[in-house]
Amino acid sequence: MSFLQILRFYISSLLLLPGINFAEAKKPAVELGNLENLASMEPKPFVLVEASGKKVKSRGQGVVVSPQGHVLSAAHIAWIGKDGNYSEDFRISFRGNGKNLPQGQVHLHSTTFSDREDALFKENYYRGKLLRLAGSRFINGRDVALFKIKSEGNKSFPFIDFYSSEKPTIKKGETFYLCHYNFPHKPADPFFLINPVEVVGVAQTASGFQYLAKGYYRIGSSGGAILKDGKLIGIQSSAYTVNAKDVGEIPLGLISFHLVWKNQIKNLLK
Repeated sequence: MSFLQILRFYISSLLLLPGINFAEAKKPAVELGNLENLASMEPKPFVLVEASGKKVKSRGQGVVVSPQGHVLSAAHIAWIGKDGNYSEDFRISFRGNGKNLPQGQVHLHSTTFSDREDALFKENYYRGKLLRLAGSRFINGRDVALFKIKSEGNKSFPFIDFYSSEKPTIKKGETFYLCHYNFPHKPADPFFLINPVEVVGVAQTASGFQYLAKGYYRIGSSGGAILKDGKLIGIQSSAYTVNAKDVGEIPLGLISFHLVWKNQIKNLLK
């Protein structure tokens, strides 16, 4: 068999494999312009939510959904396991130089990374208040919470639009994008990712029905925004790691997320 025949046989074999579609591969790459704009925004609409307990802090991701500073995140971030209680003390932080942010900042943390030729990175903290819907921290019993940043002046916060006003429908195999700071527990670290996750299934959890997606994530990505077509469609709730006992972290596995839409919280956005 000649080399050309072997090559043709190899290509024809690939075409029979599930998930391989050369017709799709010839199409233009996924449009990344919108994601590039979001990732390079200064300041970004993606934030970190910090809940303080008596001795420890809990940190997760969040996303600003209004110019007044409303932030969606995972509700379980407010739970302080060592205290056995929920926190009522919250801070919301923006990573970046802090330009064009509203007044009201309560703390500025700066970190110099020597392995980046002494680059200086900043994190701007604001006080945050957890809003309750029908008296609950959990919106409609789901692992989603809404916070309000306390600010001053007339400037607006950067924010991201909802994908839908009504509850959207999604399909298995759709590709969404998870937005998260890679190391949320390291103050001022600017390492930020918008990475693809593929919808693969569903899960019944303590906070209700959720969708499952597979892809890359980091521990601490709870509360991360999930985007469709550059707009907010979900909030990450939990992660289900690869069984890696005695091996260490393997950041590939499943995440669960709740769908979000504007009408869920429209009364709280006033």
